[in-house]
Amino acid sequence: MTLRRQVTGPLFRIAHIAAAPEFVTHIMIHDLRRLRGTTEPTVICSDGPGLEQVRAEGFQVVTLPLRRKMAPLADLVAVWRLWRLLSRERFDLVHTYTPKAGLLGQLAAYLAGIPNRVHSCRGLLYVAGLTRLRKTLFRLTDRLTWSLAARTIFVSRADQEYAVREGLCDSSRTRCTGSGVDLRYFAPHESRMRVSARRDLGLSADHFVFLTIGRFVGDKGYRELAEAAAVLWREDPRVRFVWLAPVMGNEEDVLPDSLRADWGLTDVVIQLPYRSDPRPLYAAADALVHPSYREGVPRVVMEAAAMGLPIVASDIPGCREVITPGVTGLLFRPGDSQALLRALRAMMQDPHGARTRAHAARDLIRRRFDQDSLTDRIWSVYKELVGSSTEVVER
Repeated sequence: MTLRRQVTGPLFRIAHIAAAPEFVTHIMIHDLRRLRGTTEPTVICSDGPGLEQVRAEGFQVVTLPLRRKMAPLADLVAVWRLWRLLSRERFDLVHTYTPKAGLLGQLAAYLAGIPNRVHSCRGLLYVAGLTRLRKTLFRLTDRLTWSLAARTIFVSRADQEYAVREGLCDSSRTRCTGSGVDLRYFAPHESRMRVSARRDLGLSADHFVFLTIGRFVGDKGYRELAEAAAVLWREDPRVRFVWLAPVMGNEEDVLPDSLRADWGLTDVVIQLPYRSDPRPLYAAADALVHPSYREGVPRVVMEAAAMGLPIVASDIPGCREVITPGVTGLLFRPGDSQALLRALRAMMQDPHGARTRAHAARDLIRRRFDQDSLTDRIWSVYKELVGSSTEVVER
């Protein structure tokens, strides 16, 4: 079926391709809103929660089964279906996101003869602990994706430098836009939001609450966090943990449901599924702990900083773009439960220092990580390829 054009006029017709609907509703939506009237977007992703709201805002959404993990036969079918759609609609530009959707989408756009192809790299998969075979596979698929894209956008300067240094992409075809969050949406909360959120979670005013947000998979650091949490809770019974830990469809390395019970944390850790609005959780927490092994520039760290929350994060390149140790937060060696435990203790033992670092982190986010500025930089990449006299305006 041919898509119905909802807008007429000299607009960029852009196909945005992502595997997970959560990516659309949490990350992509701000750019879609800000560029409304300047581009005519079509979102292509797997079906899932939140897409009805995207449609309700007037954006066109096409759902295709794009799996996150490798599935050769299903992936070939997905490329064919994407090729048919892109060939029929003849978009001015195709923008892909995430490794799997990037590979399939860039290949389909190339086969469909669409020259203006952009891919966003939001983090590298080359983490410690990967087998040589898997690391080689990920490097090869990234190299292919980036060679097909006319421009590859990196949110992390460190990732861009690594990719160029390793010969995985041509520096002339890369751009670093940085990352960002909506500072109007993620702002310091009112005290009543904190009281209400804690009541809803069954937490008292005396509890010291660490919040973690990330998919419930091994490389998000939940195993080490559980080990450190068990020790910290025995030392201080006031401690509680909230994990917003959704499981995505066709996810690899999903952790067992028994993880909390295995460490005796059933009454200490509150584990939650997907939520469209995490702000009440930030309001309920006393600190964010982000133990991930790999990130581009972690969105949850930026959101927590924007809301004034003290931060403990793993010492990886993406986190270091937001966190300067002792200045805007605390860092610990990824995968090291003892280093994580020491950082959590330090956070609790020095509340004044934690507040000082939180204020500094929020100032940094306001200066460098405003998503409006990020959208403007993405728009400039589009204009490089397609060309336009239209400017982005506040809407």
